[in-house]
Amino acid sequence: MNNNINTLLNEISYKINGDESKKVDIKTFKAYNLLGISYHAIGEYDKAINCFNEILKITPNSASAYNLLGITYYKKNDYKKAIEYFNKSIEINPKYDKAYNNLALFYYRNKNYDIAIKFFEHSKSLDERIFKAYDMLGMSYYKIGNYDKAIECLIKFLQHNQNSYKIANTLGAIYSYLKDYDKAIKYFTKAIEINPKYANAYNNLASIYFNKKNFDKAALYFDKAKRFSENYFSDYYKLGFSYYYKGYYYKAIECFKKVIEKNENSYKAYNLIGLCYLSNSEYEKSIKYFEKAIEINGEYYEVYNNLAIAYFNYKKTIENFNLTNLEIIKDKLDIYNKLAISYFYIKDYNKSIEYYNKIMSKLNYKTPFYVYNNLAILYYLKKDYDSILKTYHKYLDNYKSENNFASYNIFLLSYNLLTKRLIKYNDFLILFEKCLIKSIENNSYNNDINNISSIYEIMEYDIETLKLILENKINFKNSKELLKDKLNEKQLKAIEPIINKIKLFSFNSNIKNISDYGNNTICIEYYFSKLNSISIIKNSDNNSDNNKEIYGKQAKFITEDIKYDSLISIFSDNKKAYDFNILFLIKENIEKFGGLKVKAIYLPNNCDEFDIKLIKCILNNDDIKLYKAVKENGSVKYLLI
Repeated sequence: MNNNINTLLNEISYKINGDESKKVDIKTFKAYNLLGISYHAIGEYDKAINCFNEILKITPNSASAYNLLGITYYKKNDYKKAIEYFNKSIEINPKYDKAYNNLALFYYRNKNYDIAIKFFEHSKSLDERIFKAYDMLGMSYYKIGNYDKAIECLIKFLQHNQNSYKIANTLGAIYSYLKDYDKAIKYFTKAIEINPKYANAYNNLASIYFNKKNFDKAALYFDKAKRFSENYFSDYYKLGFSYYYKGYYYKAIECFKKVIEKNENSYKAYNLIGLCYLSNSEYEKSIKYFEKAIEINGEYYEVYNNLAIAYFNYKKTIENFNLTNLEIIKDKLDIYNKLAISYFYIKDYNKSIEYYNKIMSKLNYKTPFYVYNNLAILYYLKKDYDSILKTYHKYLDNYKSENNFASYNIFLLSYNLLTKRLIKYNDFLILFEKCLIKSIENNSYNNDINNISSIYEIMEYDIETLKLILENKINFKNSKELLKDKLNEKQLKAIEPIINKIKLFSFNSNIKNISDYGNNTICIEYYFSKLNSISIIKNSDNNSDNNKEIYGKQAKFITEDIKYDSLISIFSDNKKAYDFNILFLIKENIEKFGGLKVKAIYLPNNCDEFDIKLIKCILNNDDIKLYKAVKENGSVKYLLI
């Protein structure tokens, strides 16, 4: 190609120096123009500049010559002069789109994408019919994260340049980033159709299928990417992973070894090689690679479980673990948990219990419920039912955390033991009562109490009712009736001795329109005088069955946190007849409990003077205020009487 250009240069030089060409400026202009472009093509930039300057001597206002000078100085890395000449070209001809495009390309290559977009858009605005730089405009929008505009421009470019496989691939990459995988697959596939040997598109297509966990297709396209560009292929980790899930263990091992060649400290690759050998029943080799992973990163806890399984299958004991790194790890809790689980899987329950106890000794009262529960399951497997009860009692005694209180779960789990006759009924009752009392105590400090100064109860009144109010006796609800919606008949019967001691009072947090309830309805306002023996429960907003939501119906080994709840949740009223319920701890003479005091009585608007005098006579207490409902402008007000 250079020989052809040199021949052309000789011909042009002859014509420039010949007498005939000098007679006509236009011919000389064209000759210098072609000569300068030819010198530029072979990298003779200084000679190219001389030619373009000769053009300017002939036509000083040549926007094209200044533009060509700008391109040439850019190639010489003289960016200051390049910009100067591009701007001079635009100054001469403000509608010269090529100069705008070249300025835009300069700013794009220097990563000033916003400025590049400004010049590309201006070039496009001059005459959109001839604008062709949609690819670079689209890439500029892509670089600043304006993906909608990028897609719009790149699709327009592709419509007029249907063989541009790189633009199709870029569109696929944008859609992949936006997680529109169907469109991403469409454009990656289009790139491959245009260029069946384009490794980058195969690699991108494989990555999508890998993320979608379609390892068959992922392996297929990764393999093609590697075949067409083996020297540059780098996704050996994903290709190996895909082979592993397809069961092609030796091919997977080859890939993971390629990863290790590039990074000898890739402990995850060692672990995956170990898994390949483990899956292929080559236990001795798997142990070698698992131990190498631990040697590189002693805190990569996942590998310990794999190593435990390998030792177990290799007919060795878990004591062969290389746990020397354990002593230098500052935070051992996670590894203790992994070891406890590993011992559980190989049925060494005593060792599993040992490591859970180590977790408990470290965390103390912050120990999560799943640790206690897993201990209980281990004792269950050992048929040590007394230790199950002790474990749950220990949880209740130690609980001081702000996490969900799992007393309801303990009730359900211990009830299952009772139904299987594995624990005594009296032991079950003691545990249930403790769960309930701890739940009430734990809930006594919730925010609802701090936000409530007075509570209100709607009731039908007669003379006997007023006497009870005067004696400060509380109108308790039937707890067992409420629990019928929450527990089955057998569960309710099992806890009946404790429930009979529980007192439940329902109330609203604000005064209701008592006129809506009937002629003989009044509203009693109470205030708190004591708070230390009650638990306020906000009634539920849903009608779901707690047994279906709360873990505990069937005991099983837990390895992560799931939903737990407090036992007082069963005392919330799904029917929402009242805003709140109060649970009272078991006390003597609770009917005369001093925790609530009558503050005021609200009477309906149809209450006549005779009723008011009768009520005042019965109460005979000036500290209890009387109010009467009065309708004004469609609303209800309560006036002191």
